[in-house]
Amino acid sequence: MMKVIYTQQVHIPAAAKILFEAYYESLDCAKTYLKKKIKTKESIVALENNKVVGVLIYARDHSHYANYIQDIAVSKQYKRRGIAMFLMKKCIEISRRETPSKQKYLLSSTDATNKPSIKLHLMCGFKKIGRLKGLHYGKDELFFAYKLF
Repeated sequence: MMKVIYTQQVHIPAAAKILFEAYYESLDCAKTYLKKKIKTKESIVALENNKVVGVLIYARDHSHYANYIQDIAVSKQYKRRGIAMFLMKKCIEISRRETPSKQKYLLSSTDATNKPSIKLHLMCGFKKIGRLKGLHYGKDELFFAYKLF
């Protein structure tokens, strides 16, 4: 049974490992960042039978009151099961509650060569809103917005 909840201290080891395997430079860096985001309730985890299988970190009021998805990662053995989509949908739901009515969008971005992430954003209803050349370690970054209201 899959469920998505706010990340708790008990989830840190498994969630940090998923982030580290995905792209964080160290396990300690991932743990430190997760601890900070747990305090502000800006991190959610996907649990399958109480096992952390995915994590999404966002920033509340990132720009002009909009929430911004910063990180999304799924454990290697659980990829291609809809978990990332499940996390994105939960973040959309949370953002509808958290975001003031004067801001109508949830924002996100991804490396322009990350085809699975681009596909995920589009499947979840995000629209491409821009491109910054060379932002992502020399690669272009694509920006997305999801209309909340």
